[in-house]
Parts: sequence; structure tokens; C-alpha cells
Amino acid sequence: MLVTIRSVCLLPRCPMRKKFLRTLKYCLGDLFVSVLLAPFTMIFRVLPPKALVFISKIAGRISFHLFNRYRERVTGNLLIAFGKQKNPEEIKRLAREVSFHLVLTPLETIYAYRNPYERFLLKIKIEGKEILDSALAQGNGVIALGAHFGPFTLLGARLALEGYPFNVIINESNFPRMWKMLNGYQKRLGQNPYPLNPITSSIKKSLNCLHRNEILYLIADEQQRRRGIPVLFFDQTAFTPPGPAILSIKTNAPILPMFIVRENGMGRRLFIGNPITIERTFDEKKDIDMLTVQFTKAIEEVVRQYPTQWTWLNRRWKTGKSSLARG
Repeated sequence: MLVTIRSVCLLPRCPMRKKFLRTLKYCLGDLFVSVLLAPFTMIFRVLPPKALVFISKIAGRISFHLFNRYRERVTGNLLIAFGKQKNPEEIKRLAREVSFHLVLTPLETIYAYRNPYERFLLKIKIEGKEILDSALAQGNGVIALGAHFGPFTLLGARLALEGYPFNVIINESNFPRMWKMLNGYQKRLGQNPYPLNPITSSIKKSLNCLHRNEILYLIADEQQRRRGIPVLFFDQTAFTPPGPAILSIKTNAPILPMFIVRENGMGRRLFIGNPITIERTFDEKKDIDMLTVQFTKAIEEVVRQYPTQWTWLNRRWKTGKSSLARG
């Protein structure tokens, strides 16, 4: 066995090596959840919410200096987006604050699920609820456009507490034990999580929930080289998942931007934006391209306003072979 493992690891681009390392990573992740994380979450029952900020500042500072690979990726992405407007010192300051928010998001998620609703979740103010109600009144469901921004994992939990049927697609192939635990929390709060794979099943469930006039939460801020649509994101070509646009065109469900923003220390605001619209044509592909351009602009707008609350870890600007879609 040792010989086999060593042989696999010596092959730099071998599929067997990649599979082995991926399996090892997931096993270690599941071990962390079962042995360390689950018991540690019990401590969150006695901590005040302000303690999360204190812990995140310390852990964020340590991780910023400890993990060179992620620090360089965050800094590089910030340079791509803001290099013309900000000097190196400002970019470095933003990168340090990004580390703080990266640590705070999972801590907030665990804290929210381990404490009474009124202690944390119900303190998240909702702005634009009338927009959501008006969109649901059309009877075609609503596509909630999200991003890896702020405490994005709490968005569905907060709306579910208001009585809105909320559905979210989860990629459970990574760290299955962790997602099993988180999905249990989500279900207890009234959400309906379901796996991304198999794709045909997730598409069917997505269409069904929209036909039932429910909310479908889709995060669309990651690089998608295959079948992604190239659009401008911070003035650079980014291949973007067209899922929200496709489902909206097929079902007439409006796309509403939804983000939770951290403000003034521990203050949080769930912002619901106006529907993202285009002037429809008789060319479905063109409509999907234009709608993808518009919802990408909505994500960019909130990231520009609160740049440190986006993760900046995704390789968002890898090049591809498709032509650029413009709005």
C-alpha cells in the first residue's frame, strides 16, 4: 500500500494522483467535522454574538500570514479588479479584511444554527420584502440571485423564518459529512436543500419549486469554463454560469438579487433588489446571454460597494474559447 501511494504521488499530472489527493482531502475534512467541529459548536451556545467578531479578527489575521497560496490568490484577484484605482497598500489592507470575513462567515453559520432564532437570525433586517412579495404574486416563483458574499449561508434561513418556501441547490460531492450536518440544520429552519447531482434531477426539482411559486436560491459568481457565458466582470472576461438566466427565460420567474450585508460591526441587512430585466427578443440564446450580463452586473455592483465581503478566492478570470457576451 505504501508503495502504491508513493508511486501515485510521484506522478505530477496523473488522474490517479488527483483522485487520491481529492479523496484524502475529503476524508480529512469529514474527520474534522466529526471529531473537532461538531463538539466545538456546542461552545457557541454560551458565546455572545460579539465574540464571533473577536475570534474572526484573530483567526483571520493568522490565516492571512499563514496561508501564502490563498493570500496571493486573494491579493491577485483584488489587483485585477481594483489595481487601477487603489495602490498596493490599499490592496493589502483589503486582502487582510477579506480574511476576517472569510473566517466570520462559517462561524456565523454555526452560531445561527446553534442558538435561538431571536438571538441571531431574527436580528437580520430585511429590506425590499415588498419587492419579493410583488414578484411572488406573479405566480411563477422567484430566482434569488446570490453570491459568496457576506453570510450568504444565512439568507435562506432568514427568509424561511418569515414563512417563504426556500429551496437551495447544494454541491454535496465535496465534504459529504459536513454537508449532511449543514443540510440537517437547514431543514430544521424550514429550507429545502437538494443535491446538484445528478443534474437532471436537480433541474427537475428546480423547475418544480418554481412551478409551486417558491424561491430558488442560485449562487452565480464562480468561474464556469464549460458552458459558461463570457461576460465582463470588473472589466475582465469572466465565464459565468447561465443557470439563473436559463431558468428565468424558461419559466418567466423573475431574478431578484439577494445579499446579506454586514454593516456597523454586528449589524446585518438582507437586501432584496428589483427584478433584473431585459427586453426580450425572439432569439432565446441572445436573451440568455443578455440576462447573464445583467445579473453579473448586479453582483459586481454589490461587490464594488462592499469589496471585502466577497471571498475573492475563485479563479474568476480564467480565459476560455467562447466569444464575449455584452449587454
